[in-house]
Amino acid sequence: MTNVQLPDNVAQELLVLTGQSDTDAAVLEAVSDYMQYRRQLKVLEFEGQFDADPTYDYKAQRRLP
Repeated sequence: MTNVQLPDNVAQELLVLTGQSDTDAAVLEAVSDYMQYRRQLKVLEFEGQFDADPTYDYKAQRRLP
């Protein structure tokens, strides 16, 4: 585990925003949320770069046993 020094006002606001009662849990939640956000941004970089196959029938895939 890594120790992070936060100003008291930032730590208090983080506790309020996350709803956690423990600072460590609040920081973990905030960092996890941030990482998920950054992953979503990376996925959006590919938007419009792939052409959909016009012959693909997703409903046919659902009918397969």
